[in-house]
Amino acid sequence: MNERLFKQKMEERKQKIIDAAKALFSEKGYAGTGLREIAERAGVSLGNIYNYFKNKEEIFSEIFNPEAIGATLINSFGSIQGDFPFNMSDIILMIKKAVDSNIDLYRLYYIDIIEFGAKNTNRLIGYFITLSKSVFREQLDREVKKGNLRDLDYDLLAKQFIISMITFFSSIHEIPAMKVEEYSDEELSRIMGEVLLRGITK
Repeated sequence: MNERLFKQKMEERKQKIIDAAKALFSEKGYAGTGLREIAERAGVSLGNIYNYFKNKEEIFSEIFNPEAIGATLINSFGSIQGDFPFNMSDIILMIKKAVDSNIDLYRLYYIDIIEFGAKNTNRLIGYFITLSKSVFREQLDREVKKGNLRDLDYDLLAKQFIISMITFFSSIHEIPAMKVEEYSDEELSRIMGEVLLRGITK
């Protein structure tokens, strides 16, 4: 087997371990998942896991990677930054779609808070705040100078927005009382966007 093919096989095996662990952590939690179980789900030997990871926590940290999670949103954010913040409903819709299509990944947010004291979530939120500043901050400053927006602490609001959106949309999958099946994704995003931009007063 040549070197390129060998490296490809190694990467494929590592990805199988990551995918198996992600699914098991999402289903059973971190404490409830064993390395042997991950190996069985991935179709590799237990010893094979140690070729890639020192322990189970290292696997969790690799999966709960801010850049990997941020990648589910960054392209969407970049494509709509020109109309920000007046296209808030579009941004909310994109966040919902990102959470829906990566729910196993976003479930780990709750596991991390409970089982790791939010160590990895802290990294994630820090990453999203840095990302939102790099994508949207100049646009916000321009709109404030034009008089189209109030001069507020938008760093604080970015933290609130990121946490509330991720929590709300991931909770829809976990908590029956949170379900909003009477609305399409577009309707839900439009309502939430209007409230964020205009409030609830007439």
